[in-house]
Amino acid sequence: MTRTVPYIPHRDEFAGKVAVVTGGSRGLGRHLVEALVSMGADVFFCARDKKEPRAAARTVPDKAHFIRCDLQDPDATRAFIAQAGDFAGRIDYLVNNAAIDPRIELTEATTEDFDKLIAINLRPLFVTSQAAQAYLEAGEGKAVVNISTTNWMLGLAPFALYNAAKSGIIGFSRSLAREWGPLGIRVNCVCPGWIMTPKQLAEHVTEADKEKLLADQCLKFLLSQQHVTPATLFLLSNASAGITGQNIVVDGGKVMQ
Repeated sequence: MTRTVPYIPHRDEFAGKVAVVTGGSRGLGRHLVEALVSMGADVFFCARDKKEPRAAARTVPDKAHFIRCDLQDPDATRAFIAQAGDFAGRIDYLVNNAAIDPRIELTEATTEDFDKLIAINLRPLFVTSQAAQAYLEAGEGKAVVNISTTNWMLGLAPFALYNAAKSGIIGFSRSLAREWGPLGIRVNCVCPGWIMTPKQLAEHVTEADKEKLLADQCLKFLLSQQHVTPATLFLLSNASAGITGQNIVVDGGKVMQ
C-alpha cells in the first residue's frame, strides 16, 4: 500500500520516537544524538568509557540516555538494546556508528588486532540488529542506518584490517535490507569521507592532509559532523520511505559511485 511521503524530513516526526545510537559519546555519534534529542526523540547511546558520554548526556539530560556498554561483549550489547527497547516497548531508529580506526601496517598486524577490529567495527551490527528486530517491528520509524566509510572504497593504507571490517558493513546492510523489507524495515548506509572531528584533528590530521583533501574533493571545504548528520536523518526519516539497501557517500565529492 502506498503511503503519503513528505517532500523533506520534518523535525516533528522524530518527536516521541526512540532511537539507538552506538558510539554516541563524541564525533559523528554525539552530533547525531544531540540532533535527535533536539527534535524530541529519546536517544539511547553507549560507549565504553564514562567521562565523555556523561558530558554529552548533561547537555540534554531529559532525552539522552547513556548506557555504558563495551560492544565487544555480545551479552552486554544485547542488554543495551533491551534496555532501550523496553523503555517504550519499541525502537524506531537504529544507528550503528561505533568504530575505531587504528593505522596498522599489515606486517605489524596481529590476529588480535584483526579480531578486535571485527569485534568493534562489524560484529556489533549483527548483534544489535538481531536484538533490535522485534523492537523495530513494533516501532513506527522502522529505519536502520549503518555508518561505514569511503576509506575502503579508496583502498587506503595502512587500513587493510579496518577496511575489511568496514566494507563488510555494506554487504551486511544490503542483505539485511532484502531480508527485512517484507517487515517494512529499511536498512541503509552512510559512508563519510575524512570528517574533521575533534579526535581526527587532534590525533591525525596535518595541514598537508587538509591541502591534499581539498585538492581531491570537488567541494573545496573541509567536512565536519554537521555534514554527516543530515544525511543520516534523511535516511531515518519518512522522506526516504522508498529507499533501502543503499549507500550515501558524504565526502565532498572525492569518491563518486
